[in-house]
Order: sequence, then C-alpha cells, then structure tokens
Amino acid sequence: MTLPEKPIMVPVDFSELSVAAIQHAMIFAKTTGHGIVLVHIVSKDHELPAAEAKLKEYCIQMEEKFQTKFLYAIKRSDLFKGIKTLSIEMNAMIIIMGLHSAKRAIKVIVGSNVPFLLIQMPPINDRIIDLVVPVDTDDKNRIQLNWVAFLSHFFKCNINLIKPFFKSKHRDEKMRKNIFFYKNVLENKGIVYGIRTSKRDQKFNDSIYDFAQEIQADLIFIMSYQFKEFILKANKFGMKIPVLCINPATNLRLLPGKF
Repeated sequence: MTLPEKPIMVPVDFSELSVAAIQHAMIFAKTTGHGIVLVHIVSKDHELPAAEAKLKEYCIQMEEKFQTKFLYAIKRSDLFKGIKTLSIEMNAMIIIMGLHSAKRAIKVIVGSNVPFLLIQMPPINDRIIDLVVPVDTDDKNRIQLNWVAFLSHFFKCNINLIKPFFKSKHRDEKMRKNIFFYKNVLENKGIVYGIRTSKRDQKFNDSIYDFAQEIQADLIFIMSYQFKEFILKANKFGMKIPVLCINPATNLRLLPGKF
C-alpha cells in the first residue's frame, strides 16, 4: 500500500466518534488535497488478522457512506505509543480523532510532533469559517502562527485572536510585544484578523469559552501544555468545539504549502 504524501491520519475505534472524525478529516482533505488514512491499534500479535479484516471492511463501508477513497493501516503497539509511531512513519500532516477521555488524550498528545485535532461531534459547517486563537505572554505560543497561516491559506477562515487582560504593567507590556509580533507576521502574510481582550475580572479560559461560543467557532487552537486544564473545564461548560493542539517542538516540522 502506497501512502499519500503527508496524509491526514484518523485513529478509529469503530465508534460514532470515529465516523465524526472522518467527517472532519474529509473537510481537511477536500481543502488541502491530502489523502486520509484510517488507522487502528491492537495490543497483541494474535489480534492482528481479525482486526485488519475488520478495519478493511470498515474502510469499505466508509467509502460507500461518504463516496470518498480511504486507505487504512494497522499496528500492534500500546495505544498511545502506536498512534505517535504511526504518525511519524507516515509523515502525517495532522491526526484527527474523537475525544473520549481528556486524561487519556493527553497521553497521546504530549510529545507528539504531529498536531492533533480533537473532536466530540460531527462538523457543523462544511469548512472552517472561524478560528479562535488564544495568545498570552509565553513566547512558545508564537509557533501557532505557522498553523494559523496554513489554515488561513487553505480555508480563508476568520482569524480571531483573544488575549488576557493583565493588571500588571510588566505582564501587560510583555503581552503588547507578543501582539506586535503576531500582527507583523499576520499582516506580512496578508492575513485578516481580529483581536479580543478578555474581561477584566474573568478568567482567561472562561473568556475563551464564551468568545468561541459567541461566534460559533469551528475550531479553537491551543498548545499541548494548556490542553488538560482547558479541555477538562470546557467539558464542564458543555462545549463541543474541536480543539487543534500542537506541541512547542512542532516548529521544527515543515508544514505543507508555501506562504
């Protein structure tokens, strides 16, 4: 089986969330032109034959359901290590998967060089229209701009930056410098954006949730070290907006496309 260049990787467990993840993957595939590979991980060698037959049949069913061509791959490994290893072997562009458990998801996300898109329901639109990008004083967040540029280039989506309100003059000045950096990069790439400041007495995460739901965002973009706190509380808010999550090391990878 010849894999496509920088495929969109979708781990499947044959649940409804797997189907929803495939629908999200189709949006990326349609817009970027990259192929989709459905993957399944098993823990023991003797499970491989039956699992591969099941995955092959599932792949055929999804092709009939969505009238789209899919490839598939199976691997024997620990679940968390297996997804990371396969993503490296495939040179995957992005991993799109259903979020069953935030605590389990963080084990897969941490240390991954490939960005993850975590979803909890089918897409509400047939493309990404509004992207929420939380920014703060941490310089590591600047690598988000690579993917912001990538998404803007392909989806022509609205880029909505949101920053915290700081009472401290020192932190506020640091925030101003980061925003100045973001503005320069985005404007040099011809990307249209907006900036929202969180309310004075509201926690930043709460402001992100409110803002994302207010504009009915299609995607929220956060860094991996923010994921656990963010998603656990987001679930309490009942928010199902997909979360794109990257690690700081992702800046070492060349993204597809030229800007």
